[in-house]
Amino acid sequence: MTSTRTTKEEFDNRCEEAADLLAEGHPGRVVVKKLSERYNVTPQAARTYVRRGEELAKESVPVHDRAFLFAQTFAGLQADRMDAREAGNINAQVGASKQLVQMLKLISDIDPMRDFEAAFMRAAAPHFNNNKGSIPRESITLATPDSEAPF
Repeated sequence: MTSTRTTKEEFDNRCEEAADLLAEGHPGRVVVKKLSERYNVTPQAARTYVRRGEELAKESVPVHDRAFLFAQTFAGLQADRMDAREAGNINAQVGASKQLVQMLKLISDIDPMRDFEAAFMRAAAPHFNNNKGSIPRESITLATPDSEAPF
């Protein structure tokens, strides 16, 4: 392994290459190995390229397209699971179930409300009190005409 640092341009190119490989369907561990060997870097450095590549791949797909692709893929996995069940192929059924669970973990990445909420909070932040105001102090008496002390 070399000890020379990569330039920003090299880093960006390697991250884009990782994004391309991930988009082609290569598993992350395979991409780490390829990049590690190709650029003679540690697996840790290659994992950094892959993490940034995953972010780039997500950013390249608009939110509404992500939701559509998610729904389409999810429906396909459900159909695969049912076909495997009917065929008595338990291994394929379990595999499809595992993929469905993994997809459910991705919902936060495609949730358009999350993006709306983040934009709203940024826009509204200057108008929040931020606990810098004062609370008016007024005495409240709960005494009734028949009693001398409050409840």
